Amino acid sequence: MSIHSISIRADYFLGLATLSKQGHHGIIVAGEIPLLRVLLKMALEDSGCDVVGEADNGQKLLVMCQSQNPAVVVIDLDIPEMDMVRLVESILDIDPIIAVVVLSEPIGNIGETVLAAGARAYLQKPFSMYDMTHLVKKVRPVF
Repeated sequence: MSIHSISIRADYFLGLATLSKQGHHGIIVAGEIPLLRVLLKMALEDSGCDVVGEADNGQKLLVMCQSQNPAVVVIDLDIPEMDMVRLVESILDIDPIIAVVVLSEPIGNIGETVLAAGARAYLQKPFSMYDMTHLVKKVRPVF
């Protein structure tokens, strides 16, 4: 494990039995920069994860969450802290079972804020792809 900041909510195991019954499947990666989205997607797929979609903004991410029924959402969007909180809350309003992982620069208390809003994990930039994939595997459901 590197020295980067990694936070995981203690209650991420809640509802895992429900996940397989509701058909939650795959990961959606959200980020404005296409190259970074592709790198995240490649790292996840190389580690055995199934990426079912990509979004370049919050609105597209919310639409995909409604239609794709993902198990995990990885968010790497450069948006203000309160907008990130609203996005996390909106995803969980769509489906409270989705595991939200937020990747962000170390700005203020964003890690604590998004975890309080319901995100299952926060990873501070810069991070290694190993740390990111390891974190996603920890919060995703095991069927």
